[in-house]
Amino acid sequence: MTHARRPLAWLCHLLLPALLLGLISPKQVEADEQAALRLLGTGASFPAPLYLRWFRDYYLVHPDVLVDYQSIGSAGGVKDFIGGRVDFAGSDLKLTEEEAAQVPGGVHQLPIAAGAIAVVYNLEGVPALKLSRDALVGIFSGAVANWNDPTIAATNPNLGLPDMSIVVVARADASGTSYKFTRHLSTLSADFAAAVGTNMKPDWPDALKDRAGLVRSPGNGGVAATVRAVPGSIGYVQYAWGFLPGIEMAALENRAGKMVAPGNAAFDAALSSVMANPSVPNATDPTGEDAYPIVALSWLVLRHQYEDPAKLSALKDVIDYALGPGQEVTEQLGYVRFPEPLIEYLQKQLK
Repeated sequence: MTHARRPLAWLCHLLLPALLLGLISPKQVEADEQAALRLLGTGASFPAPLYLRWFRDYYLVHPDVLVDYQSIGSAGGVKDFIGGRVDFAGSDLKLTEEEAAQVPGGVHQLPIAAGAIAVVYNLEGVPALKLSRDALVGIFSGAVANWNDPTIAATNPNLGLPDMSIVVVARADASGTSYKFTRHLSTLSADFAAAVGTNMKPDWPDALKDRAGLVRSPGNGGVAATVRAVPGSIGYVQYAWGFLPGIEMAALENRAGKMVAPGNAAFDAALSSVMANPSVPNATDPTGEDAYPIVALSWLVLRHQYEDPAKLSALKDVIDYALGPGQEVTEQLGYVRFPEPLIEYLQKQLK
């Protein structure tokens, strides 16, 4: 999939995700002091553009409630939540039993955002790159070190791939995006599973480090910005962080052997497959000829008990808004709109 470059949007995206989404206004700046109720959350950057849009839109309708969300990574959000520093957390992974047990009164976790992990790259004059499963694993294991490697060239015979070293851009922080990306790679390759495995903060292979082929950057936004800035680089981000600023994204070979570019139809096909067969193997590598191979859910983590009952009431109302009118903007921002059966299920959980 080729996207037109949008320099102004990208500049705004670099400065502040909220700016890109139109979240800043004099009225909202004053809200920090004037809002009757302020809800604090930290966590995953995977759903951050969607959360920021939802929270801004909710505020415009309910100016007495301000939701402040900082995308610091899933691990940081969970740590803040357990430490009692925030009212809710965003996490790309459900809390473990041990983590949940550290929260007085227990927790409630709702899968609230669905999206895909895209492979973004920076190769001038090379649009619509296609990566086989062998090429994808090879690049991120360090076995494929050059862009004109035969493994990549085999599925891109007419692109004129450059004789240039590949620079892998990975997350610097503990991340649910890294966890789900390495989980997919581990599903594709037993060797990758043994060497790197599934991890929120992977120890990438020495083959990358020894040739200075690895760069780390914090957050999905940091990875996207680094790929945009470094020629010959490639990285993995939640789709919105590539789609909104117009970074090139590779088509990936799916389980059916078809090259599938990231996009709404491919994400819907993957989510439908996972809902029909919610097993771990299918969640990590969905079946279906048109399914995009790497999709993921992100969770909102709430407390069962709040000292201020108004906070619980407001949080439930915000989530109800996200499951209702908020669904109208999901695809615009590069996320997957939830099907009605899933929305009905989540609304029952909310009540």
